[in-house]
Amino acid sequence: MSPSPSRLSDAWVALAGLSSVFLFEMLDNSVLNVALPSIGRDLRSSTTGLQWVSGAYSVAFGGLMLLFGAVADRVGRRRVMLSGLVLLAVASFATAAVTTTGQLIAVRVVMGIAAAMTTPGSMALAFRLFDDEGLRVRALTVISTAGLVGLAVGPTVGGFVLAVAPWQVLLLADVPIALLALVGIRLGVARDEASALRRDPVDVIGGLLGTATVTAALVTPTLLVHPGEHLPVGGGPPSPWPRWQRRASSSANGRRRTR
Repeated sequence: MSPSPSRLSDAWVALAGLSSVFLFEMLDNSVLNVALPSIGRDLRSSTTGLQWVSGAYSVAFGGLMLLFGAVADRVGRRRVMLSGLVLLAVASFATAAVTTTGQLIAVRVVMGIAAAMTTPGSMALAFRLFDDEGLRVRALTVISTAGLVGLAVGPTVGGFVLAVAPWQVLLLADVPIALLALVGIRLGVARDEASALRRDPVDVIGGLLGTATVTAALVTPTLLVHPGEHLPVGGGPPSPWPRWQRRASSSANGRRRTR
């Protein structure tokens, strides 16, 4: 087993890979939300469709994260993360062939599954890099900062890209991020040791119940959106005011007739 790095810079390859993972997780949805009007116009999506484009990733990610965390404890965090990064790169690249809202939702689901595979091990692998507690804290700070920067600049970068390129470019940008993370983790993080893996079986029933609970909590708001609603010509979300106004007028007319 190789000795633990004595400086943060000695593990820069691994830190670059782990920071890329967290960057993707924070950047992805913030960039996508900026592109929703363009996606709606290009794919002629309904409001419900766009809700699923945005939410499918979160549903798959939130619903499967606990389950993949348990699997990673038994199979190996590094191995599961590398598999998730390969899946993420392939799914992101598939965005170039998307022509319908359903296809984009399917791509987003696969990207959410990939994120659920990579997230549980990101902090654990950072702890594996160093024995010194101070270096571990500093490593977590570097990784977290990369994600927060992505969250902060995502809408601005997304708006600039949309001004000069189609919306697909925003999702295709995840491909080089995934490849950078894949190379950094493969070269900079040591292999999983068999002695450190858990031997007890995965609690499948508990995992399924947790997945169902998280999924239900995330899906419920989407079900409240009327499936027939479509975006207006301008591409923005439809206003609820006309429907509310019609209901209010009908109620007022009914009260007048009863008098």
